[in-house]
Amino acid sequence: MMFKRFTASLALLLALALLTNTGAARQGAAVIKPPETAAAINASDDVLKTVSRMRELEIKQPVKSAFKTRDEIEQSVIRDLDEDTSPAEFQASQKTLARLGLVPKDFQLRDYVVKLLREQVAGFYEPKTKEFYLAAWLPIAEQKKVMAHELVHALQDQHFNLRRFEKWPKGDADAELAAHALVEGEATLVMILYDLEQQGLGGVDITKLGSLTERLLDNDAETSDPSYPVLSAAPRVLRENLQFPYIYGAGFTQAILKKATWRGLNDVYTTLPASSEQIIHPEKYMAGEMPVKIDLPDLATAFGKGWKRADADVNGEFGYFVILSEFLPKSAARTAAAGWGGDRYGFYENPATGATALVQYTTWDTPGDAKEFFAAYSQRTEQRYKLKHDADTGTARRVYETSEGLASIEIRGQDVVMIEGAENREQLARLQERAWQSKKK
Repeated sequence: MMFKRFTASLALLLALALLTNTGAARQGAAVIKPPETAAAINASDDVLKTVSRMRELEIKQPVKSAFKTRDEIEQSVIRDLDEDTSPAEFQASQKTLARLGLVPKDFQLRDYVVKLLREQVAGFYEPKTKEFYLAAWLPIAEQKKVMAHELVHALQDQHFNLRRFEKWPKGDADAELAAHALVEGEATLVMILYDLEQQGLGGVDITKLGSLTERLLDNDAETSDPSYPVLSAAPRVLRENLQFPYIYGAGFTQAILKKATWRGLNDVYTTLPASSEQIIHPEKYMAGEMPVKIDLPDLATAFGKGWKRADADVNGEFGYFVILSEFLPKSAARTAAAGWGGDRYGFYENPATGATALVQYTTWDTPGDAKEFFAAYSQRTEQRYKLKHDADTGTARRVYETSEGLASIEIRGQDVVMIEGAENREQLARLQERAWQSKKK
């Protein structure tokens, strides 16, 4: 949601600790002399052969291994971050999150992401150079699971070309998140198999272990972890988005394997998952249930002089789960978001006054799903602004007067439109009229 472009590479250390329940990914403060290069290369080759056998993907070419210091790895990842996400995009994401009440108004999104990179940085595979970079400050024995995960990426790159995911078209961050979940989820699943084999539990049928996603969510207690102080203190929206590709992606690939085979998983790289909904509910991917595309017009003229659209994107089912769960119990948020059919939002600002506003058009699988979401988003909005809806509004439309402008929620059949930040009733009426002219396809 809103900032998918820099979620895919940040959560590796946390994910490894969460998934394998060991300290191998922990970042010790002591400086450890790096292993000999020859030993590291041999270890990388051995792990590559093992994950190649497990994943049933042949090694088309050797993968070069090299050491990088923490600073060097950090600089590489930050460089990629800046190439993918411009300062204007960071600002738009930051303001959108603040408008939704998911981060404080003075929250510095890019600065915090850089802090996360410094904390979470580890060895990684680089599709641009076709090299695997090891962490120079950790002994090889403590990097085996990282190696297994990242060398799966090397195999993916050799067979499916990971570079095609680097320049994702702007405007559908939900589909981008789904693609990242496929890539990271598969690597996570194979890493789990590798770890089981290293513990003498090789041959376990991972499709019969129950949902990996449910297991991982059960293990993910929302308590602070002194090993990851920056991530522990991160806003929930950031933490949830960082974990999604690993936790939900692992369950998605597990479901594909249960239905098909590793060869069947290969086919998913041809027909990519199109939404976070398909990742959360793999049966919808396998049934070919595609998201509804919304053509939300640019409403800058309806806002009036000085306003401009700063961002437009798709939240997806997972995005609405995160938005709702900030103010509602997770179970209620998950249920309300589950009927998602499609959406699009536009974020607007008036640079001269500093005012911001958000317009969202959502469509749901059934009128019942839309009513459920309408009720949940109304409750979320009342919690967000600590208000009750106008007594004289009908059940199909609610208007709230807040310290941050007018907010409205309206339902028509299977569709719900939400507007937050209107300056007055006249502007709100114009925005509602134009927003409801959106096209679905």
